[in-house]
Amino acid sequence: MFTQEPITEELVQEIARKIVENVHPRRIIAFGSYARGEHKSDSDLDLIVEMETDKPFYERGMPIAALFRDRRWAMDLLVYTPEEFAEQRRVSGSLLSTVEREGKVIYERS
Repeated sequence: MFTQEPITEELVQEIARKIVENVHPRRIIAFGSYARGEHKSDSDLDLIVEMETDKPFYERGMPIAALFRDRRWAMDLLVYTPEEFAEQRRVSGSLLSTVEREGKVIYERS
């Protein structure tokens, strides 16, 4: 039986560290219930990773998800290029416009 590990600030920082070490993103943004401070013990972690890539959209998250193969928490992961993020965040009502307003940046390359 699967018992989900709660999403804590420490866990989120560890996830971000592992992503940064392995794929060197421009930004990592949490969104959804965690970013709003409304997450519960059974909530998943919604992440957007902004990074340079030439992979098709549906393949981009695979190397990142593989880093957490043995995880005991649920995660939804979307990967966008900086150009895609910049373009789509300007579309009113789009996921990325909401993420831009309400998301919590957990990593940004300086």
